[in-house]
Amino acid sequence: MPKAGRTNRMPLLVFGTGAAIGLHVGLLHFIIWRSPWWLVILVSSSLLFAGMTYALWRWVFPRLGGRSFPAAIALQAGVSCLAFVAVSLLVGGILHTLAGRPLFGATAGHDVHLTITPRVRQMFVLVPIVPVLLLTLLGYHQYWWRILVLQSRERELSELAATAQLEALRARINPHFLFNSLNSIAQLIRADPDKAEACVEGLAEMLRYILRRGDKELVPLAEELEMAQAYLEIERARFGDRLRVETCVRPEGLSHPIPSLVLQPLVENAIKHGLSPKLGAGTIRIDAEVAGGLLLLTVGDDGPGMPDAALARVYERGIGLRNLRDRLVRLYGAACLPEISSAPGMGTRVRLRLPARPVEATA
Repeated sequence: MPKAGRTNRMPLLVFGTGAAIGLHVGLLHFIIWRSPWWLVILVSSSLLFAGMTYALWRWVFPRLGGRSFPAAIALQAGVSCLAFVAVSLLVGGILHTLAGRPLFGATAGHDVHLTITPRVRQMFVLVPIVPVLLLTLLGYHQYWWRILVLQSRERELSELAATAQLEALRARINPHFLFNSLNSIAQLIRADPDKAEACVEGLAEMLRYILRRGDKELVPLAEELEMAQAYLEIERARFGDRLRVETCVRPEGLSHPIPSLVLQPLVENAIKHGLSPKLGAGTIRIDAEVAGGLLLLTVGDDGPGMPDAALARVYERGIGLRNLRDRLVRLYGAACLPEISSAPGMGTRVRLRLPARPVEATA
């Protein structure tokens, strides 16, 4: 059951029970006294008691201490008694004032029949405390408290599931990136061993970065730029002068936190689908600026681009961009999906809008 639906039913339980009790007692008084006012008075009074019960369950009882269960029950009973005495005196005072007979102070006239004396009438307003007190304690421990415990466990499990999914997505990125880097180095081993050796050293630096930042979800943009530059050096050894890189990053964006290994897949995707199919030289451009509390991170290329039909299936083209999309959804929600624009002959551009912090996990 969705949490919102279950939360809405909890007040319904309290106020529905109060209305049912008030209606039951009110109908009995209506039959006996033939006055509809008893029905209105008793249902309204029961709803006031139900409102106090709801306040005790939701805001007061969870904050009360108690080293043992009997101690907690005793403390809850004491607080409930004080609360219900206040409600009883309020309701009784209002009713007696409307009837022209103040609850406290001198009473007008003489008692003809001694069935109910003024003292008994004053004590009568406290009678509902006993059944309402029992209902409050039993209902809290038999229903409300269990729901609070289940909600807490649900939140913990949701957070664990979200963390596990993010870790799984990151674990899939690392082998994918490693395979592509090794494939680029393998093409250089026979053609240019010196460049291949330099690329291996660059790859070692990248792997050290991954190990060093493997336990951190967010890192400064400056570190991600260093990682992307190391990857570009490996690809530059393969493409030579065909690969040009332009970077425009505002200084205030360098310290902005972003998910680790979020920039490298974008650069890799731009080279694979933008530069590789293109005849002649190509340019990879990285832009970043902070606006409105968001980091606007853009990676673009001047490659062949894509028609609308291919753009609609862009996440089916490779694991890197698909994993990036899933990570952003888990961290920031659907509002921060990558914005991809492309047209034949105009290249492709991917823009990310990244808040300073991920949203909290909700169930």
